[in-house]
Amino acid sequence: MASTIVGVLLERHRDHLVLSNGIQIFFDGGVMADPLPVGATLTMLCTAQGDKKLAHYIRVDPDWLFDSLEALAAGTDRPAPSAARTNAPSTD
Repeated sequence: MASTIVGVLLERHRDHLVLSNGIQIFFDGGVMADPLPVGATLTMLCTAQGDKKLAHYIRVDPDWLFDSLEALAAGTDRPAPSAARTNAPSTD
């Protein structure tokens, strides 16, 4: 049975990934990890093969999505704006 795993990429190897919680995800034949940036949040469709988790699909999730979820979990309406996104008037 397939399951969805969400995690943060800690290490990238030729045949598997290691997530920040220590879980190792191995690759199905057509799945590659070369373009995946360390530190990225990933969503993976996996199946169990023996004691290994085998990824059939990997997606890099946008950071803004998880910033919003963390803000909701903390009880705020939205994430704190970054300095680049604030609309504060200039004092010049």
